[in-house]
Amino acid sequence: MFGTLIGLGFTTISASAKEYTVKSGDSLWDIAKDNNTSTKAIVDANSLSSASAVILPNQKLNIPTGAKADKSSRITPLTKSSSNASSSSNASSSSNTSTASNSSKAKQNDTKNATSGWTTMVATAYDPQVAAGGQGTSIPTGTGVAAALDRYPKGTQLEIKYQDGHTENRVVNDTGTFTYSNPNQLDISMTNSQAMQFGRQSIQVRVIG
Repeated sequence: MFGTLIGLGFTTISASAKEYTVKSGDSLWDIAKDNNTSTKAIVDANSLSSASAVILPNQKLNIPTGAKADKSSRITPLTKSSSNASSSSNASSSSNTSTASNSSKAKQNDTKNATSGWTTMVATAYDPQVAAGGQGTSIPTGTGVAAALDRYPKGTQLEIKYQDGHTENRVVNDTGTFTYSNPNQLDISMTNSQAMQFGRQSIQVRVIG
């Protein structure tokens, strides 16, 4: 006797929000990235003025999380041979187990990369005194970096790893018009002659304070 077995399953995940406590060096960009959401969603959820709004350590933020419904249907043909049905079920179970295992490994790798702390960025160099155009500046040469302040607020301490393998610690003490359109770029303070030799290169960056 032949027939068809139809199974319908529904899984619903409700939308929710979680509370996040701001740490020193945090920015809305980083918080959104780490929580798989957008700066606009955080701005709207907390009635902030903009994505560049100042956030302070120990400030509480509501972080919206996504919601989706997953609807699946499966149609499994029944055959005269219960043995064939059993073999098909075992094969399906084995395939699902393998897929779940691969998915779990991929998630573990993603988690490892996310928690390593290092971010790949583009670096250029500049002399603050030269950039001031002879008007004078209080920013010392060779000590800090200019960055997009909505990602790395002033005072953020960064560890920078260069292509030759050496690392150094810098503090964000300046900004520049270039950073507003490219938050993945840092401008590293050097003497003008050093800056000309440095050019443009890829670096690794992580927040240390």
